[in-house]
Amino acid sequence: MDGRRSLTSRRRAALVLLGATTALTACTSAVSGHGSPVPSASSSRPAPSTSASSTPPGPPSTPAAIACPTAYAAPDPNRPRMSLDFVIAPGHRTVRGTEHISFTPDRPITELVFRLTANTAPTVAEGNRIVVTAARADHGAKAYRFSRANAAPSTQGGLLRIPFGASVPAGTTVTADLAFTLTLGTDSFDRFGQAGPYAYFASAQPLLSWQRGFGWHAEDLINFPAESATSEAMAVDLAVRAPAADTVIMSGDPAVPPAGGTMRRWVSHLASARDVSVAAGPFQVADVNVGSTRLRVGAPTVGLRDALVPEFERALRELSARFGPFPFPSLSVARLPAQGGGIEYPSSILMLDGSRLVAVHETAHQWFYGMVGDSQALHPWLDEAFAEYAEQLVDRDAPADDALNAPGPVDASTESYGHDVDRYYFTTYNKGAAALNAARAVAGPAKWDAALRCYVAANAWRIVVPADFARAIAAFPGAITILREAGALR
Repeated sequence: MDGRRSLTSRRRAALVLLGATTALTACTSAVSGHGSPVPSASSSRPAPSTSASSTPPGPPSTPAAIACPTAYAAPDPNRPRMSLDFVIAPGHRTVRGTEHISFTPDRPITELVFRLTANTAPTVAEGNRIVVTAARADHGAKAYRFSRANAAPSTQGGLLRIPFGASVPAGTTVTADLAFTLTLGTDSFDRFGQAGPYAYFASAQPLLSWQRGFGWHAEDLINFPAESATSEAMAVDLAVRAPAADTVIMSGDPAVPPAGGTMRRWVSHLASARDVSVAAGPFQVADVNVGSTRLRVGAPTVGLRDALVPEFERALRELSARFGPFPFPSLSVARLPAQGGGIEYPSSILMLDGSRLVAVHETAHQWFYGMVGDSQALHPWLDEAFAEYAEQLVDRDAPADDALNAPGPVDASTESYGHDVDRYYFTTYNKGAAALNAARAVAGPAKWDAALRCYVAANAWRIVVPADFARAIAAFPGAITILREAGALR
């Protein structure tokens, strides 16, 4: 949950010419749909670590193939549970929030770690920030503290930590309650912002930074507004109280609350989601059904709304045909009166751009990161390259001729790019997508597409590493060679 900005080389170049050197990445997570049948294919087809900075191991030299399931894997019954309650103040500049987490780690822990995405330096520079006002946990937890973790100096820090007096055994359920205040900057080119009578925010709560089989992700916040978080799929109850005149568009397709009073409370439930987004304001809304998926699109004007509806209908139909049933019961899209791209979240998308390419890219993220999760800090190509690749397939848009020659390995951490946002885009997005396209050509499109559907189904609601993808394409040694030469597989 980048937030998430879809930028091909053409659009990225245009942004650079405009001086937007801190452009968001194209792309941010997942809900029921587990157990849905996977479309029939046209043909067949990490060692744990206690260190937060450890990277799960790469694939073996000869990966073993995996069996193809006939339905999406079900979410982990022991996944975390999160209840979120946001209150948007009149004026749309301040949001108060409370969060309750119930979490059962698969290894002993001595602390809880939460990521404070809103305190990233470029995000704070645009007037946004989060302030934690209370944090407590059970099992004898001590007073909370913060780690700087490359956050803006004026903030509390980038990581919230709640230490325990003694180690808590694996399999023990831990609960925590947090309170916080979010400040939104004006017309922010980010996943946080306020534009006239509209407010939008995502990854706004302290985000539990745990990965089963790995431990805590305590990587630094990064120097440009891309995604760098890792979070398990959680069962989520989401509530948003907003001024009565607002329509709220958020993860989980909330029912419209009854009128009355100065505030209204919108509620939704997500069976399995890594994060959430919220937008509130006087949206013009259209509701349509695309197969079994409920699509809601809101925009400041009827014209902007009606231009986006067919693009998302197209994206849902074409991507479902390629990768399997849409992972969520619904998709909610908020077109905002700000400039940027698109930012994906579980069953919801924030659009700061009306491009059809952005619509496809962000919808593709509902499969890649939303359902098939990854560490956006350590292996961002596992969602960004796949979303860019999906965009190119749907729009018959060939990769740039020089994309495979972009510098550096595709499988590089987000932090490793420092301040070089352009290199991050060219390598993670463009080079990664070009490598996937080249691998598909070598393997044969029909067989490759079938293997990719199997990969999606087998890894639903998990956090994958490159080794998982290598196993899914083990039948295609030529494709593996291409991906290794691009530095996507090791």
